[in-house]
Amino acid sequence: MKPESVSFGLIINYCAWLFILSWGLQIMAIITTNGLDDPEMKWWLAVTMLSPGIVTFFYLFFNPSLKCKLQWKPSLRLISTMFFSVLVPIAFAFIVVIIFESFQWGTSRWFVFSIKNVIISGGPFLLGLGSQSWVLFSLNIFTTGFVFAVANSFLAAGEEIAWRGLLQGLLIERLGVWKGILLLGFLWSMWHLPIQIFGYNYPESPVAGSLIISPLILIGYSFFMGWLTIYSKSFIPAAMAHGAGNGIQEGIISQIDLVTPELYMYLIRLLTSLTIGLIFMYFIQRIKSK
Repeated sequence: MKPESVSFGLIINYCAWLFILSWGLQIMAIITTNGLDDPEMKWWLAVTMLSPGIVTFFYLFFNPSLKCKLQWKPSLRLISTMFFSVLVPIAFAFIVVIIFESFQWGTSRWFVFSIKNVIISGGPFLLGLGSQSWVLFSLNIFTTGFVFAVANSFLAAGEEIAWRGLLQGLLIERLGVWKGILLLGFLWSMWHLPIQIFGYNYPESPVAGSLIISPLILIGYSFFMGWLTIYSKSFIPAAMAHGAGNGIQEGIISQIDLVTPELYMYLIRLLTSLTIGLIFMYFIQRIKSK
């Protein structure tokens, strides 16, 4: 028997508690710390990342009928999707690096590329630094990305059990795939609103970054994360991708020395995310057609 659809009222109530707890924690972080560089801010943000998981735990406890909606069970498809969970964030980072170096908008502090090899001058790369062949370099980047994705995924799972584990399926059930994932991407971005308005991620343009750039970036990225979850039927690959995004992707991009305004970086990341989103919209359509 097909499970009954969850009411909009329950979904709205669930989202409201996700926002109340998260926004409360972010506002407390802003009030009680000395800015984004304060070490205590990291602890507040870590707890904030775990807050969707806390809300989800209580919702499943008090609404046991929702347990069948949670996408979490491991399967054989989990293995292949975990590969893409790391590969795509790495590709995202290097697309940004290549664009900035090609247009001479910035240069990477970590990498010098040539036809024969790559020189790695810095970074926590597990297979070492220095001159490496493209094969060794690729293995180095992926291995490092995978390890950091696993390490970061424990915190990221606190978010992803809510976004992709439960809410994505509920929204798709009520609105359809495209509208459901689009709305999820928007909600995901607004969930970060207080800290981003405060200057996190978009210090030069906090309002435009929070209300325009961030929603579009996360909507695009949500189709990639959505595909991972729909294909694997588990939020675990999305948590891995989230961990890789917070880890190796942000690490590589943050080490670009810009000679242009920060707005260039915002726009390139936006275009890259939307391009990735369009690609995975196609893959989602293929799943639907089958």
